[in-house]
Amino acid sequence: MHRFTFDNGKVTYQNRFLRSDAYRRAMKYNRIIMTEFGTVGMPDPCKSILERFASHFLPLNITDNNLINFFKIGEDLYTTSETSCPRRINPKDLTSENSDKMDLFWAFGTMTATAHAQVDDDGYTYNIGTSYVCGTKYTIIRFDPETKPGNPRKSAKIIGNIPARYMTRPSYFHSFGMTKNYFVFLEQTLYINVMKLAGSAMTKTAVCSCLEYEPNEKSLFHVVNKRTGDVLPIKFASGALFGMHIVNSYEDEGHIVFDICCYHNDELIKKFYLDYLRHGDQEGKRSFPRPVVKRFVLPLDVDKRTPKGVNLVSLEYSKATAVLQDDGTVFLQDEVISDVGFDMPQINYDRVNGKRYRYAYGNTSNNPGEFMNTIVKADIHTKKTVRWTEPDCFPSEPVFVEAPDAVDEDDGVLMSNVINAKTGCAFLLVLDAKTFTEVARAEIPGDVGCPLTFHGHYLR
Repeated sequence: MHRFTFDNGKVTYQNRFLRSDAYRRAMKYNRIIMTEFGTVGMPDPCKSILERFASHFLPLNITDNNLINFFKIGEDLYTTSETSCPRRINPKDLTSENSDKMDLFWAFGTMTATAHAQVDDDGYTYNIGTSYVCGTKYTIIRFDPETKPGNPRKSAKIIGNIPARYMTRPSYFHSFGMTKNYFVFLEQTLYINVMKLAGSAMTKTAVCSCLEYEPNEKSLFHVVNKRTGDVLPIKFASGALFGMHIVNSYEDEGHIVFDICCYHNDELIKKFYLDYLRHGDQEGKRSFPRPVVKRFVLPLDVDKRTPKGVNLVSLEYSKATAVLQDDGTVFLQDEVISDVGFDMPQINYDRVNGKRYRYAYGNTSNNPGEFMNTIVKADIHTKKTVRWTEPDCFPSEPVFVEAPDAVDEDDGVLMSNVINAKTGCAFLLVLDAKTFTEVARAEIPGDVGCPLTFHGHYLR
């Protein structure tokens, strides 16, 4: 974890390994004990033979190595990945105690949860996880601002479930959409093979090896009423796709607009294997796919009287289409909304999340095939972009911070932790979000390690 603190024009930097159960066991035995997304754990020497055998079939060894993101429940800050064990941290010194671990499996039966929980205007935090209790389903959980790690069931509750398309192959997902009145869940065509996953401990295979992409199937969009938890009966579908990050989603004139960073297949995951990052392919070359930012528009006024075979999208500013098919499915055709594809998207979250917006920020490559080395600002209305890049530099997700006296949506700054691969040093970059000019940078001393990061969160 990284922490930048600002005080009267000075910047202080601190980093610290999350003191998770996974970390403590790894340090105790000098090896990885708890299985991670891409790494198989070793048997815990402290467990009995019976406990080791049971761990092959029961979720007793779920990692809490939350290396992806932060989110808030009330005033508490949590680290998260895609497992069911978010962990509260003290933002002042990045410490975490044993009592700070929240176990969503024992509380709600979910074995996974997205790395991007959403906070609503009313202060409630929402997340979605996969449950195999009484059938495979995607479970929506609402966290009261007073929810604490020890017993989340006291104030958090399940508000709805979405039945999975396949009982033994739930969809892989990393985030979800939320509007004023609805949740939007994308059941994409990258699946988790549950049978492989159940036997992965015995066969010594990593979780990522249990993912299967189906290029010839349709992705499904599920819309859930936020108040009742009911899934709308309208069936929305599109072609096969893989995406990790929703940019934003909102309601407009009887439609839901859903924007997401997409890839043509699951090639991206394979590019993050350590061997590929170090050595590349058989020829020693590395090439990373560039995402496409797509907009899907879901019409909500669909019933038995709705005509088939015609475009149901009536938003003048969108070229996305939605056509009712003979089988009752509304097939969605996307619109590309940025002339440069990017991922790790950020918006002015407090102001425009769940609302119509104009600007998005993220990371892209300066040239196709390169690792993400550029920060981009996209004007969604015009589809034009501006960029920041420097030779040999690799920026993290740009975190947007609104100006205290902001008038426009892009009044504020972007902050990114940038690694200079040539010097081995890092710096915090601050850009004016409106003009994309550099405001300041804080250089981290060369003898202080600062690894590449994923997502960030700003606390006032």
